[in-house]
Amino acid sequence: MKKVIFFLFILIFTLTAFADIYDVIPQNSKAVIVMNNAKTVYEDLKTVPVFGKILDDPTYAESLISGMIDAYIQSLEMDSDEVYAALEKNVGLFIIEPTDNEYDFGIVLGPVDDGNKYVDIFSKVINALMPDDAGMSFDYIVRKSDLQDYLIITTNKKAYENSQLKFAPQKRFNDTGIYEEIDTSSLKGYGFSNVKDGYLYSTFDLFTNSKITPTHVNVDNSDFYGLLFSRTNYLPKDLSINFSSFGITLPENLINNILNESNWAEETSLINLKMDDETGDMSADMALKIMINTKSSFDEIEKLIPSDASIEKLGSNYIKVTHTVKDNTISFYLWKDSDILYISNVDKNKINEYDKKAIKLSQNKLYTELKSKVPESNIGLIFFDLKPLINFLKDYLGVEGLDGEFGGLATSVYTKSPEGKNMIEFHFVMK
Repeated sequence: MKKVIFFLFILIFTLTAFADIYDVIPQNSKAVIVMNNAKTVYEDLKTVPVFGKILDDPTYAESLISGMIDAYIQSLEMDSDEVYAALEKNVGLFIIEPTDNEYDFGIVLGPVDDGNKYVDIFSKVINALMPDDAGMSFDYIVRKSDLQDYLIITTNKKAYENSQLKFAPQKRFNDTGIYEEIDTSSLKGYGFSNVKDGYLYSTFDLFTNSKITPTHVNVDNSDFYGLLFSRTNYLPKDLSINFSSFGITLPENLINNILNESNWAEETSLINLKMDDETGDMSADMALKIMINTKSSFDEIEKLIPSDASIEKLGSNYIKVTHTVKDNTISFYLWKDSDILYISNVDKNKINEYDKKAIKLSQNKLYTELKSKVPESNIGLIFFDLKPLINFLKDYLGVEGLDGEFGGLATSVYTKSPEGKNMIEFHFVMK
């Protein structure tokens, strides 16, 4: 009887040792992404129209890219099927912070049949790909059990080996898909992405200390230029942000005063891609319009402009700003009409032309289709329509079979967690 009990103990231990990929991920990870059943996830993504058209018929990017990868792996005298086999089950990424503000990361593959074999395979591939001046090196660790191995590729072997393992995700998603989690001093949350019925769905719950007043977000009658639209009814108060790394010094108190006087912000944009028939050169014209509802005066807003920027007065409450940051010169236009502040990369006259051509968001077929698949927002939303880019592929690259609707919609909902914590739920769907 004792032998039977001992055998059962050993059996249970071997079955639970490295039972899943989280068991070999550090507990103190600042961010974790895990792709469960990676091969199936990839195949599912190809049922989403935008990914399917790019990876398969009619663009066939998958065949082109995989052919290049196969040729490269074979040049290293290895079997490409062996490389792919390590990527078929679970793939994980973790970020750790061994010392303050210094980060390292690791990639986890497995379970694999022979971890030591894959150390040899991936070290050859990565060493051959890594430029000499990359300033980054990798260590390879195999976590072995009687039943399975996991391969860990990390930028800091010592930190990994000194870490307590068995990462405990905030929520278990055992379905085929992608789990994401972040746990830093400023951001905490988790989410899951998967494919269902030809749509990519994602949710992410972000915990926040901010007290947000939920409001109805009605954008059906908003202007849509054709590429991107976003709207937020929440503008943060008492914002603390350092622009110095961008070469810009701004008065923080003035920023917060203006934010306190602002209610909502809305943006829409369009990009027109063109190719010269003779030279083959490609050009891109982009129109961007940002509107902010604010009671701040135009004089107050002008004070936010960096002192080393060039300001050209174009009219009452209307200026052009030119600023050079790290050898890059940008120009944008600001004007105010009643309580609406406008910011654009093109002048007023151009914006008026685009406004006349714009449609209402509710007239966009893709938007109305995706709107029913995500919860209604009480903070804000982002919508993008990829037709301008798809049409470029059709018209100028001669790719046929790209008819249809392609794009995505994300909404944000302020709510409370079961524990009563403030939380923002992000919902996303893509076709």
